[in-house]
Amino acid sequence: MKNDSVSGTSARHAAVALLVALAIVPMMAAAQDAEPDEVENVVVTGTRIVRDGFEAPTPMTVVGTEELHSSASQNVADYINTLPAFAGSISPASTQATVSNGQSNINALNLRSLGANRTLVLLDGQRSVGINSTGLVDINLMPQGLIKRVDVVTGGASAAYGSDALAGVVNFILDKTFTGFKSEVGGGITDYGDDGSWDANVTAGMPFADGRGHFLVNGGATHVAGIPRITRDWNKTGYQRMTNPAYGTGPGQSTSVPQLLMLTRVSPTNGFSGGGVITSGPLRGTAFGEGGTIFQYQQGPITFDPDTYDSPDFEATQCRGHKCDGSLASRSSTQNVFARASYDLTDTLNVYGQVAWAHDWNQNDCCSMESNASLTIRSGNPFIPAPIQARMDQLGLTSLLMGSQHEDLPNVLATNDRNISRFVVGASGSVNMFSSKWTWDAYFQRGYSRQFAEAQNAVKRTALTFALDAVRGPNGAVVCRVTLTNPAEGCQPYNIFGVNVNTEAAVNYVEGSGERDFRDEDFTQDVAAASIQGTPFSTWAGPVSLAAGIEHRREAVTGTNDEDSNLSNWWFGNYKVFDASYHVTEGFAETVIPLAADKAWAKSLDVNAAVRATDYSTSGYVTTWKIGATYAPIDDIRFRATRSRDIRAPNLNDLFNAGGGSAPAIRNPFRGNQSETILGNSVGNPDLLPEKADTTGVGVVLQPRFVRGFSASVDYWRLDIADAIGSLSVQQIIDQCFTGNQTYCNAVSFYPDGSQRVEFIDNQPFNLVTQVARGMDFEASYYVPVKDIVESGAGDLSFRFLGTHYAKNYSSNGINKPTDTAGQNTGNGPPSWRWTASLAYDLEPIRVTFAARGVSSGTYDNSYIVCTTGCPVSTPDATTITYNKIAGQIVYDTSFTYRFGKGEAFFNVRNLLNSDPVQVAAGAGGFSYASNLANATLYDVYGRVFRAGFRLKL
Repeated sequence: MKNDSVSGTSARHAAVALLVALAIVPMMAAAQDAEPDEVENVVVTGTRIVRDGFEAPTPMTVVGTEELHSSASQNVADYINTLPAFAGSISPASTQATVSNGQSNINALNLRSLGANRTLVLLDGQRSVGINSTGLVDINLMPQGLIKRVDVVTGGASAAYGSDALAGVVNFILDKTFTGFKSEVGGGITDYGDDGSWDANVTAGMPFADGRGHFLVNGGATHVAGIPRITRDWNKTGYQRMTNPAYGTGPGQSTSVPQLLMLTRVSPTNGFSGGGVITSGPLRGTAFGEGGTIFQYQQGPITFDPDTYDSPDFEATQCRGHKCDGSLASRSSTQNVFARASYDLTDTLNVYGQVAWAHDWNQNDCCSMESNASLTIRSGNPFIPAPIQARMDQLGLTSLLMGSQHEDLPNVLATNDRNISRFVVGASGSVNMFSSKWTWDAYFQRGYSRQFAEAQNAVKRTALTFALDAVRGPNGAVVCRVTLTNPAEGCQPYNIFGVNVNTEAAVNYVEGSGERDFRDEDFTQDVAAASIQGTPFSTWAGPVSLAAGIEHRREAVTGTNDEDSNLSNWWFGNYKVFDASYHVTEGFAETVIPLAADKAWAKSLDVNAAVRATDYSTSGYVTTWKIGATYAPIDDIRFRATRSRDIRAPNLNDLFNAGGGSAPAIRNPFRGNQSETILGNSVGNPDLLPEKADTTGVGVVLQPRFVRGFSASVDYWRLDIADAIGSLSVQQIIDQCFTGNQTYCNAVSFYPDGSQRVEFIDNQPFNLVTQVARGMDFEASYYVPVKDIVESGAGDLSFRFLGTHYAKNYSSNGINKPTDTAGQNTGNGPPSWRWTASLAYDLEPIRVTFAARGVSSGTYDNSYIVCTTGCPVSTPDATTITYNKIAGQIVYDTSFTYRFGKGEAFFNVRNLLNSDPVQVAAGAGGFSYASNLANATLYDVYGRVFRAGFRLKL
């Protein structure tokens, strides 16, 4: 622990202050002569104090069962992610090609585009166990059939709910008192006949012991077939940013032209061929096809390795939709079981226990094994075709530099197998103290998750190096050079010159001869918590509410992996493991104090305040707090405001990660900005401090009495984050090294051959200088019987609109020029605007819902300078480019429900008009030709999706 003595002293001071506060309350209560006040049951999550959502000072969005059922989404998370307050969430659509981080197919919510690890996810107000050491909670694994409501608190809530609530809280409320039987079965498929899916869910609840006890059980299963190749037409245009060869200070170049060009029909020059291509020297462009056939690849009129524009061979060499392309949707199979039993020991004491288990298996086709101009073949290699060897001899070439998609090797498959268990025992009740009624709750939770991640068909780096270095053996056979001195190596020579030219033995050898590239990780979370809530006394304006509690939590991770991963000897995966743990103790108190009620100048005026003392064994002590107020001059309008200090403490992965492999593409400034594919290695930083955010919110709520059924709210929000945890990109690290910053050069490893090619870059998180995010939320809802509009009408109409304007998302790391990503429609954005609107008509036995969801247009990079001539000198912080716009998208959904007896049939259509996603041009260099030409984080990429099924309730 850092600053241990200071931390311990501060924690003791905070604990004393909390105890004093709790002692004063009963004393104040004893001075009152009021009758006991009944405490209303919980309604929403806005605070620990029970109150209505529109009355809470912190803005909140509530999603009920009817909305979830009317959604065209297959699961809860997919619908929640359409809410505008969420941007940049991790989802199956955005992780369909991930390998090394093991996060494929998860749904982790991201409020305000501030990072999923800054959004606290609760299940009935209790912490839910994460999938691994990152602490990310996979919403897919929650008991979908039991969720009756989702509360989204879009504001700082650390004081009330604890660390990780820096951006807000998402609380999934279960129907714990359900009695009877209900089930749902459904299936879906896209308009293209792919990604078929089915799901089934069953719930049963019954009282026992004359109603003193209640038993509840739920089970569900989901299967998704996936889309193994991105075969959609929108993905085949070759739309890409590429480096302009006319830019520079060399002969025939100019710095007054843009550095980047935005073009279609861009294809690669140095790695397109499944059978290999020579990428430099006098034989450049010589490629090898089926059986070793030799042909010449034709470059286009504009070429800057590894990209060329408008090549005559563009269609022939397009990778999209073929072997080298990755999945559009992962294959997955998910099952979960939830059971709960509760019993009233007395009229004021209830005990309960619950157990939950969930399992998810998923797999995606990440990509082909691609070598981008990085393979050296020595002269004399027996696999070099005779005409090529003759030309090498004639030209005096000692080696060839080559690239390949290695079509003889199967695609890399990323497989994840997750099991999560959660056990909770607890008690709740009420007690009369100091002339008032208090409710309390206490529980202990043990959460356990196990994740097995494997990169199948991953190639061993040393094996490929050995196998490519082929020679003639003493008996004339083709062998690996290494076997001449080390026969025990077992090397099998690998032929890069052609397609279908390798033996099964050669393929097996370069893939590790049955060795596995894997990580088996166990994550545990223990939580013990207790809280109490009551109204100890009243002011002149009404009862004062108080909630207080304490929580102790311990998280630990351990795991096993293969030795080659520890050595980063795989092209993909390289899963690292570590053993680490931390514990945290917290105490909080919250109060709502009414200051005015039914006055001429105020229908109501309340003040809400909270404080929390938190002590981490790793990152020390912090205090979080919140102060807020709501003021209603009349019944029709209410103003609200909050100011809070919120935190996110570094998680186990942030602190202790031993490293994780990736294969990013960089522009190497040491080699004239040539593109290279390297190994990235993400490691932890045990010296990280907690992030601290000052959060401000100001809003107004309208509920006019003259428009019955109408409510609306507008809220401004701003977060100022100090010591924000983040890291530089590998490109920023190599750029800083190039400027002579030795600190960053220490993170860069070059190949020892003197070529200045980068082998790998270590990337470590640190506390950024600052981050600022601000924007506005809009919400409106209207419910009206049709007869109020048309006298002869029947049924009910309901309308809802949600919108978020992201005005700023600014960050500064103290090294590079500060950036503002609000309005960037690449990566996590966020976009300038996100919105959803829905209109539902309910006329028994039919309910019809029509919805629209929109994303505003944006840029590729707010720092880009658009120009065609007379451009300023391009820099990494202000790059010149020919085009910098990305269009927006509006997608329409609809659902139909028909009720009959005890059941209902439903038919939903997502993306009703089969709208293609906006094409988002890939970046220059790398493997961009095999990239998904859409941002699945923001845009709908699957096309029209049909889903139908039945629900039954007895």
